Formats: sequence, C-alpha cells, structure tokens
Amino acid sequence: MRILITEDNNQLAQFIQQAILQDGHAADIAHSAQQMQTLLEGWQYDAMILDLGLPDIDGIDIIRALRAKDNPIPILILTARGGVEDRIKGLDLGADDYLNKPFAIEELKARLRAILRRPVEYSGNLLSRGNIALDTKSRRVLVDDENINMGKTEVAILEYMIRHASLTVSKEAIYDAIYALGFEVTDNAIQVAMHRIRKKLEQAGANTEIKTIRGIGYILS
Repeated sequence: MRILITEDNNQLAQFIQQAILQDGHAADIAHSAQQMQTLLEGWQYDAMILDLGLPDIDGIDIIRALRAKDNPIPILILTARGGVEDRIKGLDLGADDYLNKPFAIEELKARLRAILRRPVEYSGNLLSRGNIALDTKSRRVLVDDENINMGKTEVAILEYMIRHASLTVSKEAIYDAIYALGFEVTDNAIQVAMHRIRKKLEQAGANTEIKTIRGIGYILS
C-alpha cells in the first residue's frame, strides 16, 4: 500500500513515515496542500493522513475540495484543535476517521488499517481471498490456516493484489504502491518477487492464483 502523509511538522511526518515503512507499506510526505496536490497528481495513493493545520490551506477545505472532485481516497484526519466542530465538519465532508494530537503511533496504525479496507473479504485484521489470508497487523500470510514464509516485499505485493482482486494491475502500479519515492530497485524486482509469491502459494495449495496478462500486468483471480 502507498500512503500520503500531509503534515507540516517535519519531525512528526518522518516519525509517522518510519512507522508505516516498518509495517511494509510505502509512505510519502507533503508539508503543504500544494505539495500534496503535486503528489496526488503524480501517484496513486491508497490512503492519506491529513493534518488540518497546514500553512497554506486549511485541512477542512482540502477535504471539501477532494470530495467535490469525487476523489474517494480514504482520509485520516490529524488535529491538535481542541474543539469538536472541525472534526465533525471533516467527517461530514467525507473524511473517514480522525485522531487527536498527541497520539499513540499504534493507534494511528490501527485506525489506518481500518480505513484501508477494500471490497474483499475482511475480518478483524485479516484480508482474504479464497483460502489465502493476510494479517495486516502481524504481516503473516496463511493458506488454509498454515503459515507461509514470505519476505517483506512479497507480503506487500500480495496485500496489494488481494485489495485489488479481480482487477488487472500493471507492474508500474504495484511499484508505485509498495515503494517509497526515491527507493531504487532493479528493473525486474516486481517480476522476481511475483515469481516467488506464485511458487509459495502453489506449493501451499492456494486455490487462488496470480496470473500474468501479457503486456498489461497481473490479476489475482
């Protein structure tokens, strides 16, 4: 998954970014609404963490503008404002959740996991497709309740495929989703990781597979 952190406090933004990276996701930082807009135009994000107190545009106005354009990106509000009015307004305008500053990083990650839910089978922390299950908190992959040993990148790719099950996704879309800006990898990194995932799932008896659509990308069906 790829997360956009829109927060003008650089120290806090980097702290959140590291926590997200440690969970196997990519995370980019925007320190202003202008930077946020540039990143949204260049990348596809699965969720955004949004500070209401940005230096150029109020976070409430950002939410209003995104939803007016029918942008469905899940939004987790961060706010140091004491009153409830802005939080209520943000939720009414289409934000998915909010968290007051200061906050515990584990609570932020739990709330982020909750808003990242997609129209696939989901129970607690488990994403599933067929007899494959992925625990979004522990990062464990199971087939028929048996643990499958997968590396960090493999788990990130498999999570992306489960969340986009039955959709054809390009190698570039997967790359954008799982790697942070500036992270250098070899040209065939996705292809090699995908081969390992397929082999492990097949050996474990998975009844769902990742197929290659030549010239287009991959599909989990």
